[in-house]
Amino acid sequence: MRFIHTADWHLGNQLHDIDRREEARTFFHWLKNQIIEKNVNTLIVAGDIFDTANPPVEARRLYYTFLASLVDTCCKNVIITGGNHDSALLLDSAKDLLEVLHIRVIGSINGLSPEDMCIELLDEDGSANGICMALPFVRELELRNLLSEKISDGDLYALAYKKLYDTVYEAAEKMRKGRPLPIIATGHLYAADLEGRLSGAAGSVKSDDGVKVLDVLGTLGNVPPSVFPPADYIALGHIHYTTMVAKNPAVRYSGSPFVMGFDEADIPHYVLFGQVEASSQGKKTSAEKTLSVEKLETPQPFVYRRLSGSLEDIKNQLMRFPQADKPVFLEVCYKREVGINAQNYLEDAVHALPANASVVSWKIMDTEKMFSDGGAFQYDAVEIKNLDDREIFTRLILTKSGLDADSEEGKAAVEKFLPLFMKLAGEV
Repeated sequence: MRFIHTADWHLGNQLHDIDRREEARTFFHWLKNQIIEKNVNTLIVAGDIFDTANPPVEARRLYYTFLASLVDTCCKNVIITGGNHDSALLLDSAKDLLEVLHIRVIGSINGLSPEDMCIELLDEDGSANGICMALPFVRELELRNLLSEKISDGDLYALAYKKLYDTVYEAAEKMRKGRPLPIIATGHLYAADLEGRLSGAAGSVKSDDGVKVLDVLGTLGNVPPSVFPPADYIALGHIHYTTMVAKNPAVRYSGSPFVMGFDEADIPHYVLFGQVEASSQGKKTSAEKTLSVEKLETPQPFVYRRLSGSLEDIKNQLMRFPQADKPVFLEVCYKREVGINAQNYLEDAVHALPANASVVSWKIMDTEKMFSDGGAFQYDAVEIKNLDDREIFTRLILTKSGLDADSEEGKAAVEKFLPLFMKLAGEV
């Protein structure tokens, strides 16, 4: 079975008002070609299809046009699950029509049985060649509804997700009926123990590309690897970097195919191409099962760069900025200097940039964090649209109380007030 795993398209995203439709068109054209060249049978999109719950018309057009273009290809199964940015109602609104085209959409778990989230995958002659456990993003209120007993926030994610995955996996096993079919599961969540993370550490972590990733809330809300079922592959979304969970090559984030912020500007972005086979008994053992995963780097029609340092450093970088064969968008992150207007100081250098390069963002750097990691620039601002309700409320609690997320007092405050916030949000 050959599949491509991707996620976090965020169609409709306009980074600093940059029109990104050309990036989406380029990616979809490339992705279709990869599907054809590698004879891919199944495409899995693990959430955050759109950037907002009410995406612009052009973003929806790009989405549906791409899906329609796959109808006559070797890709006979398209699995799409909702993310925290998506409107489940919007995704599900066309699910009956898309199902006729072998495109299965699971926007949310509301009203679905475990069997409804299990999808038999077919090959070109209509024979079954796999099963997908299609689990979308699950909101906290939905997680609480899975459990009959009242539990603390610290146990909620582990217990509820464990119950959800176990129940759906049991349904997948019944659908498999002992046949030698691989099982692929999906998820849109924060998993603990990402590849490269120091054991028990909060703060910054690294993906398998060696790139620093900010863990904005420490371990709060992270799902432990133990919740995942013994599926042959688990396709995750929500993290924008390509990485493994607990160093397990069968549990992966594909990352976003696009640059979603200037902190990601210097790293490659991928989709994951996988091939999986199960044993003749349909069971998974290291001796009997084979899984191979290849990272396919996505094309980037635009160049994004962050220039950081003192105003003099940035001026020199701007004056020496090289010509590029595609549009270049720059973010300037500068150290504040008393009595100097940064934009006036750099005006001539900005005008000297190549015609296809422009500065679209200006940031003042925190000098205490500016070179806190061996000279590497740190930037810890996170756009609020990239946070879910739980994360926003947690930050609010900690900010208003002046407490640290890792302190006992901070944890106690979050445990006390977060359930109240989430209850109110659920009622609204």
